[in-house]
Amino acid sequence: MSDRIARRPGNKVVRKRLDAQRVIELTDAPHQSIDKPTSTLHAKMFVVAVVVIFMLGAGLLMLPWATEDGASTHFVDAMFTSVSAFSVTGLVTVETQEHWSFFGEIVILILIQIGGFGFMAGTSLMLIALGRGSSLRAHMMMQDGSPTMTLRDASQISMKIVRFMLVTETIGAIILIPHFLRYESFPVAVWWGIFHSISAFCNAGFDLQGGFVSMSNHNESPVLLMTVAGLIQFGAISYMVMSDLWSKRRWKPLHLDSKLVLITNFAMIAISGVLFMAVEWGSAMNSVEAPWRPLNAVFQAVAARTAGFSSADWSVAHNSTMYLWIVIMMVGGAAGSTAGGVKLATIAVVVMTVMSTVRGQSEPQAFGRRIAAQVVFRALAIITLFMATHFVLSMMLVMTEDIMNDERFSFLSLMFEAMSALATVGLTTGLTPDLSIGGKLVLTLGMFIGRLGPITVVYALQNKQKQERYRFAESNIRIG
Repeated sequence: MSDRIARRPGNKVVRKRLDAQRVIELTDAPHQSIDKPTSTLHAKMFVVAVVVIFMLGAGLLMLPWATEDGASTHFVDAMFTSVSAFSVTGLVTVETQEHWSFFGEIVILILIQIGGFGFMAGTSLMLIALGRGSSLRAHMMMQDGSPTMTLRDASQISMKIVRFMLVTETIGAIILIPHFLRYESFPVAVWWGIFHSISAFCNAGFDLQGGFVSMSNHNESPVLLMTVAGLIQFGAISYMVMSDLWSKRRWKPLHLDSKLVLITNFAMIAISGVLFMAVEWGSAMNSVEAPWRPLNAVFQAVAARTAGFSSADWSVAHNSTMYLWIVIMMVGGAAGSTAGGVKLATIAVVVMTVMSTVRGQSEPQAFGRRIAAQVVFRALAIITLFMATHFVLSMMLVMTEDIMNDERFSFLSLMFEAMSALATVGLTTGLTPDLSIGGKLVLTLGMFIGRLGPITVVYALQNKQKQERYRFAESNIRIG
């Protein structure tokens, strides 16, 4: 090494002669086993936390003071209610207002709020982190096992989601309370306003109307129907899309994902609303006065797709409507929302792929952007796995009800119930309380898979994605 060292202000060269006999030993740094906080570890911890909350909620609902009559609730019914509330589904085996005490209703509402926030925030953070994983630096971090999002980023996004939820739910409660004051005392009206606002925003579908009637007693109230439908939409569209809308406030600069969600959502509401009104005008909506039926059809198109609220009598709905709604429920809401299903953008990607293929295009395109092949493959995988799971759940439900218990529910009704649980919708034709213990456990499993399944599949498919260093030669396959 040269003795000539470029000096800078403040630098000082120190020379020290070493004894030739002295040996300087450089010891290795002590080995420390440090477990890095990886996304896989976080995912496992999340699943464990969900199961713990399920069990804790079931334990609280089994307490004698959680019921109106002071009797302990059966474990299966308590677990079913806990899973339904935390997964924001809305299916019930016992009537919420009549069976549960005020303490039990508070437990259910807390489970709904924690579940709604947990899945909206958790999914949003995961999707944002995976989106950042497309950069080179983030890809290297993920290979190293490190998260692509800092704790500060995650905290800031979570706080924004909390504010979004609380502000929306507060506005909804303020609008609903005066409506319920027309029928109930002030304390009951306040409680009902808060409960239904949170349940609607979280797409939970729980209500306090009694008699398993949902919103049928208010099917001629535009204030309630429009408020509940608006809350459901805010929850089902997701914070990410609403934030994009708020910041851009114009169509053109919106992110492609937001455009696809909004277009698909509008198309689903328009198509299902028109079809429901045309088919169920004199059937499921027979008890609704004619001038209010179009409003109720729109309400069903919004609420019965993701939240499970109903202002019509689904027990007399036509088979064609039930068959259509199995597909409607499967779609669900937006990614990162409180709704379930395969998600709106997933369906949009598949539709664009089909349209591009028909047009002879080599890849799907929309709004001047192309969709990556990996996204198309993931969308197809999610839909295929979702449909396969629904097939298995329907078969299990048929076996528990028709074979083991000799209950002759229609096959379409059981398929409808299975999809309602898997898509965490909560819509029912009224057979849920009459199911056997085996049938209730099947639906409980369906709600659990429906809430965690899509998140797990998205994460697993993204994590397994890798850049191939070579490609095989193409070979033609005869199809069609």
